[in-house]
Amino acid sequence: MPKFTGAKGVTSEEHLESFYSYVDNLDINEEDVWMRVFVQSLDGEARKWFRELPPRPIAEIEALDDVFLKHWGDKKDLLYHYTEFGNLQRENGELLSDFNIRFNIMYNRIPAEVKPTPTFAMLTYANAFDS
Repeated sequence: MPKFTGAKGVTSEEHLESFYSYVDNLDINEEDVWMRVFVQSLDGEARKWFRELPPRPIAEIEALDDVFLKHWGDKKDLLYHYTEFGNLQRENGELLSDFNIRFNIMYNRIPAEVKPTPTFAMLTYANAFDS
């Protein structure tokens, strides 16, 4: 199981990506089980942070992700990820599968307030290749 401590090295986004893969391999489909396993992936300061959350129900996976990312996620301004996404280019020799993963990670990091539409994302994808 991937562990997240909040220390330097693994970002919260990278941890979620690793954790999603881990849960997918275990074929966990029930949200309450998924969330309980996610909490077990937290260690050190991250576990302490979770235990200190005010008692309130977190009813779905997306809500838990949101709380986790708001605290541990990248604190860059709203336009940083949008601009980074718009400037995305496929690197020379980069496998298409690797580029697709990088593209999706960058798109998913864009805050909802400035997230481009799926049509704009497709145009950005097409423009990321050499002509």
